[in-house]
Amino acid sequence: MPKVGGALAKLTPIPAMESADRAADQIREAIVTGSLKPGERLVEKQLTDQLGISRHPVREALRILSREGFVEMRLNRGAVVTSLRAESILEVYEIRSALGEIALRHLLGPGGGISSKDLKHLKKLANNAILYSQRDSQEDSVRNDLEFQYAIIEAANLPRTARYFLELTAEVQRFNNVLKIVYSDREGDARNYVMALFMAISEGALERAQKIWTAKFATAVERYLALLPQLES
Repeated sequence: MPKVGGALAKLTPIPAMESADRAADQIREAIVTGSLKPGERLVEKQLTDQLGISRHPVREALRILSREGFVEMRLNRGAVVTSLRAESILEVYEIRSALGEIALRHLLGPGGGISSKDLKHLKKLANNAILYSQRDSQEDSVRNDLEFQYAIIEAANLPRTARYFLELTAEVQRFNNVLKIVYSDREGDARNYVMALFMAISEGALERAQKIWTAKFATAVERYLALLPQLES
């Protein structure tokens, strides 16, 4: 059974005035980065000691993370870091894909339109995707890709859609960190998905843009699912 150990040492004490939200932020960050592993128990006493706060805000923080899907509350075991499962990955990407289609429809459909400022920002991110794909490290490519996705969502000026999409970004980052995914054809991804999607948006081609968006997310799911057996072994 996984045990809580050195990962908690990375958490820093929280001033007494801070709330459960701050505790949730720190614990979530440890889960997203992989410092707290899937299946690892989250012992209240250890969390209170590391964060320097009472049990009440810690319990509330764990409830927050449970609602977000990062923590499971199990009978006789207490709080446990949620394991990565195929159905969870599929759900996250189905939701993000659907939210993207909504945003694109508002941007490029009848009565829609993207501002010159937003289009300029997307162009910069698309060009960055090509540039970063040439670097040895994939870190900038991954970060830029998430920014590009969110920039499309944000350009649609749909606050709820943007909020829901952003909330799921932490889960995507966790998938990357825990599964240790390696993108072997970053240049191909940059040209066939990011730049191609930007061109479709700039040309007002809704159907083409939605097709590229959907294919991009389907490819991501395939990559994650292929790595799951390695995590479970």
